[in-house]
Amino acid sequence: MSSPFSDGQTRRPPARPALQPGAVGKLPRPLLLLLCAAYLLPGFIGRDPWRTDGLSFAVMWQMAQGLTSWFHPTLYGQTITGGWLAHWLGAGSIRAFGDWLGPVLASRLPFMLALAASMGLTWYAAFHFARHDDAQPVRPAFGPPISPTDYARAIADGVLLTLLATLGLLGRGHEASTQVVQLAAVSGVLLGVSLLPRKPWKSASLIAAGLLSLALTAAGWFALLLSFTLGLVLRDSLRRGKGRPINGALLLALAIGVLSGLWAEGQMGWSLQGGWPDLDTLGNFFRIGLWFTWPAWPLAAWGLWRWRESLQAWHLRPAWAIAALALLSALAQGNNDKVFLLALPPLAILAGFALPVLRRAGLAAIDWFAVLFYSLLALLVWVMWLALFIGWPPKPAANIARLAPGFQFTLDPVALTLSLLATLAWGAVVLWRTGRHRHPLWKGMVLSASGVTLAWVLVGSLWMPVLNYASTYRNVGREVAHAVHSASALSMQTGTPCLQPEGIDLTTQALIGYWSRLDFSASRTAPCPYALGARAPQPASQWRLIWRGGRPGDRGGMLSLYQSLAP
Repeated sequence: MSSPFSDGQTRRPPARPALQPGAVGKLPRPLLLLLCAAYLLPGFIGRDPWRTDGLSFAVMWQMAQGLTSWFHPTLYGQTITGGWLAHWLGAGSIRAFGDWLGPVLASRLPFMLALAASMGLTWYAAFHFARHDDAQPVRPAFGPPISPTDYARAIADGVLLTLLATLGLLGRGHEASTQVVQLAAVSGVLLGVSLLPRKPWKSASLIAAGLLSLALTAAGWFALLLSFTLGLVLRDSLRRGKGRPINGALLLALAIGVLSGLWAEGQMGWSLQGGWPDLDTLGNFFRIGLWFTWPAWPLAAWGLWRWRESLQAWHLRPAWAIAALALLSALAQGNNDKVFLLALPPLAILAGFALPVLRRAGLAAIDWFAVLFYSLLALLVWVMWLALFIGWPPKPAANIARLAPGFQFTLDPVALTLSLLATLAWGAVVLWRTGRHRHPLWKGMVLSASGVTLAWVLVGSLWMPVLNYASTYRNVGREVAHAVHSASALSMQTGTPCLQPEGIDLTTQALIGYWSRLDFSASRTAPCPYALGARAPQPASQWRLIWRGGRPGDRGGMLSLYQSLAP
């Protein structure tokens, strides 16, 4: 198959990797699925909504309860713009499964599926890119030829392991908010581009769905830029495709992306904010980007260098173009980590093509870093858990008591068992990787992906109770509700009480409102008899303090509840 980007001119033949048949060995599917499940579940289960995803959850919950519009949602009188698709998915899931799973876990089901979809779509995109002729290795001089399907599967396994190993995916990828849907949308676009030479209409459907999803999740500006970028990247297919189906399907998909992006930005009042970066912004870009995209970025850079004669080939050009767009967009927006997240699937694909051309010294350096870093991190998690359990070592125990005062530790046998199994599995992976036997292409990413998963499982099982205790507004909301209802009963007030916010942001209002089941005054026409905030309402002589508190360890976020003295 000839590349759609070839222009008929004589060019230097691309340097292809030379591999042995053992390099395309298959990663056992049960182990790969188990690794993905162990990575996916922690962070979504076992915790309340935190500030990072609390606002989105409150909008979903109010939609599901019929308290706000699905197309023009408001929260306590304030308009919520963008994020339509994420809110619809969460609210629909609450309606369908809320009685069974509870509103919090039910709202996260679509985002767990979106993260799983991003993994699967990225795997298949890498598989189809690797099946292209320009991506295939040279034929061995001796021995049987390497199967194109086996080679593509080995590359795709390495890409998926690289995606799991990226540090930036851990936090942002486990939130019930728009960026997880956007991540799946970018993966879908990559899969659509990879299918374009063979299945034009299926390819166009995936590209259109990805662009539309971006527009419906507050990223209409990125859908516009990505549509124009794809138009440039795929211009040869548009201009000289063999037959009209490729041209018509691709044009239709890009038109949907442009129109949906324009509509979304029009609805949000053209929210794109960006500018030329200064030196501080550039420094922060490299500081944030280096750890956020580790270990994908060094592998991607090495892969682009080793495949430099094939940068215009089908299996590389779309990936590096989309990665560059996402990175430059993050830089223009002041190093927005939500935009950095969109660069991870294309960077993982580029890193996957570096695996067959990676030198042994580079591979050993990445392996040793993974073994040392994640082993020390796992040891730290266990030491901190031991300090929670028995109070030793004393210094970590004192730090935990200072950061989470009042936390009562209870031993969870299930969490302890899972953590022990994960630690033993890490030891088995290290022993396998250091064994003196041949390994397939994806071997270089096994330790990094397993190490990230180990740390995530340990934190999600051993540390999650204390992290949730320090981060949730559950106790704050219930204490506020108890104080309000008690004061209302003593003063013989009738009707549903409401709160007047004083110096607290909408996210805090959303989380306290959910746990207390109280409204804030912005959604009421009459004045409220209670005020909650970080400062006293004015005039102070007409209010009395009836409660004061906050999240454990949040010394700068103490809240005060006042009752009006006016009749």
